[in-house]
Amino acid sequence: MSALAVRSNQMKDTATGQLLERSEELARIEAALVEARAGRGTFLVIEGPAGIGKTALLAAARTAAADGGMRVLRSRGTELEREFAFGVVRQLFEPALADASEVERADLLEGAAGVAAGLLGLPGASPADGAPTSAVDPSFATLHGLYWLCSNLAAAGPLCLMVDDAHWADAASLRYLAFLLTRIEELDAALVVATRPREAGTDAELFATVTSDPSADVIRLPPLTRAAVAQLVEARLAGVPDAVFVDACLRATRGTPFLVRVLVEALSEGGIAPTAEAARHVERIGARTVGRSIRLRLRRLPEHAGRLARALAVLEQSDLLQAARLAGLEEVEAAEAAELLTTAGIVESGRPLTFIHPIVRSGIYSELSTAERGRGHRRAAQLLAEQGDANERVAKHLLVSEPAADPWVVERLVETACAAGKQGAPESEAVFLRRALVEPPPPGDRSALLLDLGMADASVGVADWPDHLQQAVDTAPNAAAAAEAAMVLGLALSRAGRFAEAVEVLDRAASSLDSDHSELGLLLEAAAVVAGMNDPVTASSVAVRREALRERATGHPAPPPELLAAAAVISVLTNEPAEVGADLAVRALAGESARPRSDGRPWFAFATWFSQATVSLLWAERHAQVRPLLDASIAQARATGDSSRLAVGLAHRGWLALRRGDLIAAEGDTRTALAAAELPAPTLYRVLNGGVLVKTLVEQGELDSAQQALAPVDSAAESGSIYAAVLRLARGRLRVQQGRVAQGLEDFLAVGLALTRGLITCPSYLPWRSDAALAQLALGEHEPARRLADEELELARAFGAPRALGVAKRAAGVIAGGDHGASLLREAIDAFERGDARLERARALTDLGAQLRRRNRRTEARELLREALDAAHHAGAKPLALQAETELRATGARPRRVVLTGLDSLTASERRIAEFAGQGLTNREIAQTLFITARTVEGHLTSVFRKLGVDSRDELPAALASGAPVPA
Repeated sequence: MSALAVRSNQMKDTATGQLLERSEELARIEAALVEARAGRGTFLVIEGPAGIGKTALLAAARTAAADGGMRVLRSRGTELEREFAFGVVRQLFEPALADASEVERADLLEGAAGVAAGLLGLPGASPADGAPTSAVDPSFATLHGLYWLCSNLAAAGPLCLMVDDAHWADAASLRYLAFLLTRIEELDAALVVATRPREAGTDAELFATVTSDPSADVIRLPPLTRAAVAQLVEARLAGVPDAVFVDACLRATRGTPFLVRVLVEALSEGGIAPTAEAARHVERIGARTVGRSIRLRLRRLPEHAGRLARALAVLEQSDLLQAARLAGLEEVEAAEAAELLTTAGIVESGRPLTFIHPIVRSGIYSELSTAERGRGHRRAAQLLAEQGDANERVAKHLLVSEPAADPWVVERLVETACAAGKQGAPESEAVFLRRALVEPPPPGDRSALLLDLGMADASVGVADWPDHLQQAVDTAPNAAAAAEAAMVLGLALSRAGRFAEAVEVLDRAASSLDSDHSELGLLLEAAAVVAGMNDPVTASSVAVRREALRERATGHPAPPPELLAAAAVISVLTNEPAEVGADLAVRALAGESARPRSDGRPWFAFATWFSQATVSLLWAERHAQVRPLLDASIAQARATGDSSRLAVGLAHRGWLALRRGDLIAAEGDTRTALAAAELPAPTLYRVLNGGVLVKTLVEQGELDSAQQALAPVDSAAESGSIYAAVLRLARGRLRVQQGRVAQGLEDFLAVGLALTRGLITCPSYLPWRSDAALAQLALGEHEPARRLADEELELARAFGAPRALGVAKRAAGVIAGGDHGASLLREAIDAFERGDARLERARALTDLGAQLRRRNRRTEARELLREALDAAHHAGAKPLALQAETELRATGARPRRVVLTGLDSLTASERRIAEFAGQGLTNREIAQTLFITARTVEGHLTSVFRKLGVDSRDELPAALASGAPVPA
């Protein structure tokens, strides 16, 4: 029998019998704790209605965890604090940080954990770690950092996290728990959550995400049986109860332990014996088991005890002085009242003052009229504010107070909303803003609050966010303010892929401006044109405006960065010479860095302009220029917790790595971004990362993995938008490698149709013509293949970027064959050399070697194929390496069978982790950088040491000397 089960049996002998018939549940909890202590993290959900004994079960589990050497972190959701951002999380971690020594705290708050602690103002965190500007979205940084705080605590010793009344947990804390659950298996930790099922008012979807997680071991507590009820009755009423009496008690309480105890207490107070004749009294008393029973107890107490109880019902829990002030009592009088309430079994002993059960608080609170509750909560808020209490605790009472057009209420709610937003809790931010708008605020403030509300709702995907942003436009005090709000709405709609709506909103705002706001009108026009270009449906309608905007960038005496970035995108996608678009992008980035930052609205504005400029440099093949920009942006995003900026940087750096043929780096960045599923990135970046990862895996010959990577985003491939074309092209390449050439060709031509309708001709964006031409060649469609290849070659020559030119010449050379084809392939090889595209160069070498072999020029072919095989092998491009080896054998050469050893045997993940370790990063730092667990890093390094034949991290730099460093 387990230790917990023994304790359960012992408790059966007590008068309360709190844990009657819970042996099986306790044994399951103990088993989960044992697993956690062994390094296999576990998740338990204890579910049942109010009064069923969840809290008592948690208490026994807490004792068992502590006895087993686990550190126990506790928290409890409360009805009033369900909008208190990260309230449950704070309860979990604040005591551990407060109790830690300086040295321990520094270790716990290292890296990402310190960023999150600073954002939330946790004990020991440097204020400099937090305080992001409103231009930063810290939601992912907060979740990521809190995970690492938990991981650091677990690394110091096995951890047990307990959350009672999770149905009242705030949404931000629920998001954190959902985040933690995907990683808890690799921590020495157990998460135990107690909850009521389907509690009204809870974020149902988010709550279900946590409680229905596949890793959850759900313990549903059943009611007490007839035998257990009889035991409780006998223990309190001092006599063997009659069966009829027991059945009456069971019917009245439905076997709910708390209600049974309250009922039996009431029966005892009434002097009722447990006989068959007295069973009729049970039904009468049971009908008012809690509510009337508690009220009767209060009536028997002095009046000041009742006043304190009602004040505490408003406060939910409180220190004695605060409750006394709300009740209008002197401190001594309140202390006496608290003792009376404790003796009567209404309030727990100790401080802070807390009811013995939420049911008791609900019973007393329900007796207050609506007006009494409203007045009580407003007065509580005022008292808390006078004491300098945190805004969140003031605001929780204001949320349930009656609106009264009070500017002080609006100010407090808005301050709390802003704090929640800066902490990465947009759900809470939105709740406080909604209440502030109901108060209502002064008319002049309404538009700004609606704007903030719309952005908060957009961050978490609340369906009515466009309505709030449109109301912000409609209620703006003047045309300029309306235009600024419309800019936010337009950008948000673009991020959501609703480009036609974005153009309409932006155009309507621009039409309302006069000549005094020409610069603002220009920014609106730039945003509208770029939005229109993203959708083939709207591209033709903005075609003329696109050209005009491009000219304005040239003629403007001091063009703003937004105009230059938009012009760079237009220049590149319309196939102007690459250096023209690159120059515009460089000027945009220089202007952005020189311009003072505004108030930061919208927080995703920087990501928009930075994205346009850097991706233009990428398409223009300015690799040396764009790489340090992306590295610096990613580093800054990590340091400041800017989630949106991180999403943009990872997406573009991964795409850059793929174009350069660095498959390890491409897979690393895209997997890092996609593993961090909580990044609040717009659809664009999820789809882009998915497309880059699929293409990278195809190049590596990992077709099953590519199919798995495609699955979550596959539905977006056929949306028809310009950004989805990246994913569809990748899907086409996967299908070709799977032998489904006709289906691959279908994808390539669909991409071409979308880009043609979008008036996008640049082959450096997506070389769909080359892909389609080679697929047509494989299907025997020689003439259509030649036409497409010639068309792309002409466009690539006009664009003038070497990689794009090499791709076009390679396809044309393969299709042409003969001396002309060989000449084109040689030119392609030279172009790839200039364009820093080593994998594409290896592909062209293979094609040329194959052509020469077929023309019986075997000696020349061997040299080319050996070089191609070596390059493909070192890049990890297995299908290309196999093709080159097959052709080389066909020349009569006998290449040694490639056996992957040493550096070449490392997987992409192993190589990336080894590089970081060789640079001196700790396992924790590597894991935080790559958004993986420390245990995953340990596993990969063990494999690296074995494959490289090294015994320590100090030997890694030498073993990796032949590899290029991986950026942080």
